Amino acid sequence: MTEPVVSVLIACRDAEPWLADALDSALGQTLTALEVILVDDGSRDGSLAIAEARRARDARLRILRHATPRGAAAARNTALAVARGRWIGVLDADDRMEPDRLARMVATAEAVGADWLADDQWIEAEGTDWPRARLLFAEPAGASRLTIARFLDRDPPEAIGYGTLKPLVRHAFLRAHGIRWRPEIVRCEDFLFTLDGLVAGAFAWLLNEPLYHYRLRAGSQVTSSAGAAALDHQLEAQAVAERILDGVASPEIRAALARRRRRLEAARRYRRAIDALRARALGRLLRELGREPRLLPLLARGLGAALRARLSGARIPTLANRRLFHAGS
Repeated sequence: MTEPVVSVLIACRDAEPWLADALDSALGQTLTALEVILVDDGSRDGSLAIAEARRARDARLRILRHATPRGAAAARNTALAVARGRWIGVLDADDRMEPDRLARMVATAEAVGADWLADDQWIEAEGTDWPRARLLFAEPAGASRLTIARFLDRDPPEAIGYGTLKPLVRHAFLRAHGIRWRPEIVRCEDFLFTLDGLVAGAFAWLLNEPLYHYRLRAGSQVTSSAGAAALDHQLEAQAVAERILDGVASPEIRAALARRRRRLEAARRYRRAIDALRARALGRLLRELGREPRLLPLLARGLGAALRARLSGARIPTLANRRLFHAGS
């Protein structure tokens, strides 16, 4: 059997409302020399039936199953273990791709000699009239290099950062360095997967073209009001990142890593204050402000940005929070 150019890995758990669109966008690529490997991670809805119906029409779709949920990282590792493609791509089961995405990414990656290449994302909030936003808004046109320090500085808390990028990675590079997703991480597994690649010396590039559609769903990490839990996950991943980089990082990288920790800790304090404000718990809010007086100007900036976003209609939190927590880092 001819080796596919790209293996698209899909971890799926209870994605019935969106899975058909995701699979159609993968199987409908203009680059036809591909395989799509879906790992059903213990779904309890109709996801598996949808996948099996697509497989009956297109043998390029392969389906594997976890009897009980093991998490997205473990599901991707299961898919990676059987992947045959020269390049490895990832698609979330509730997202979709432009039809020529993989063809354009492969062409760019091979032209620049990349081991890792990620494109821009359209960030689309489901069930709202919010205008969609782009992630790589601060990058130059075309293709540009991504360094570890730049990656760390572009991954803000409480927002969609570069850790959510869905790269195309050279399979031979992953094999040579034994890189897989870290299943012990509940969230932020994509952030650490990319960091592991960069530390291993991946020649990494960004392609400033929005070819991936990232779906913001109600109750997701970004849209949920339970932001404190998401920040706890991000701080756990930060601790892993600090261990990964311990002893191997340059002063520039160590400074970027320290800035990221300061942003995360500021965001956690900010979230506690916002939660107290929403609950009208004045005493709790005053205690938070007493412990950290710098919260007051942060709150003023954050509430002002939220009001401007609401008035303008540009309500997706991604871009505003990136600027907010970078202000004091």
